[in-house]
Amino acid sequence: MQYIYGYNELNTAPDNPTSAKVAPRRVLSGDTIETAKSSTIGAVLYGEHVAVALAMQAAGSGAKAHSHSNEQFNYIVQGVMVSDIADAKQTFGKKGMIVHTPAMSIHTGQACPDEDLYFFAMKDTRHGITGPPVDGKHDGPLYLPGFGKRAHESKRTTAQMMAESGTDPLGGKTRYIYDFNDLAEKAGRSDSARVVPGLQLASGAKGGLLISEKLQVAVIDLAPGAVLPTHGHENEQFTLVAEGSVHAYVAGNSHRVAERFVIHVPPNVSHGIIAGTQGARIVTVQDTRFPFAG
Repeated sequence: MQYIYGYNELNTAPDNPTSAKVAPRRVLSGDTIETAKSSTIGAVLYGEHVAVALAMQAAGSGAKAHSHSNEQFNYIVQGVMVSDIADAKQTFGKKGMIVHTPAMSIHTGQACPDEDLYFFAMKDTRHGITGPPVDGKHDGPLYLPGFGKRAHESKRTTAQMMAESGTDPLGGKTRYIYDFNDLAEKAGRSDSARVVPGLQLASGAKGGLLISEKLQVAVIDLAPGAVLPTHGHENEQFTLVAEGSVHAYVAGNSHRVAERFVIHVPPNVSHGIIAGTQGARIVTVQDTRFPFAG
C-alpha cells in the first residue's frame, strides 16, 4: 500500500494500491488554462475526510473570485500569494505562512509577480477541490498587470504591490493569514480560525496549531533527529514535508520522505517520524472529528 506521494511523481495515477485516491497533476479548474477559472496546476489526493493538493500558479496569474462550501488552508511553500478574502483585500501570504479561507467565503488567490507560487492546499471533503467562479465564466485565470491578458499593462514587483496595497497585509478586521513566527492575537482583529501557539509535541518538536470548522492544521519545526513516537489516532491525517527530510514509519514500514512529499495516514494506522540530520518543517492537517493528536 502506498502512503507516500511526491508532486513530481504524480503525472499519472500509480498502478499500485494507494491509501488515498489520486488525481494526477493537471489544470485543476478546467481542461486547459484558457477554459479554466484559475491557472492552478496540481495533483490531488482525496482521503475520506480531507483532500490535499500540491499546487502551482505561474507568476502573475491565479484564481478568479469564487467560493466553495468547504474550507481551505493554503501553506505557502514558495513565492507570495495575494488574495482577497471576504472583507480583507490585498492580503499577502509569504513562504511559511498559511492562508485560511472559511467555507462559502468569496475569495481570489494569485501568484505575485516575482516568482511562481507553490502551495499545499488542504480542504475538507464537503465539496471538490475547486469552486465555481462568481461570474459563472470559465474564461481563463485572473492576471496581474503585465501578465496574460493584461500583458500590455505596466508590471509591478511584489514589493511595490505590498507597498501600494494600503491595507494591513495580514487582514484588516479578520486575520486570514497566519505567520507561525508571530501567532499572537492583535487588539481589534478577530481570527478566522482558533489559534493555539506554543505547540510542543515532543522534545525538539514545536510549532503552532490552527483549528477551524472541519480541519486543524499544525506547522511543526523538528530539530535534527527529533522523534515523534509511533502512535495511532482516529483522525485522518496528511503531512507535507515542507523543508528538510524525515524518516516516516507508516503501518510498520520505514520510508525516507524528501521535501515536498506528502504522507497520508488513514484513521487508526500506526505512524511516527524521525527528523533528518538537518531537521525539518512539517505541515500536518487532520479532520476535527477528534482532538489534534500530533
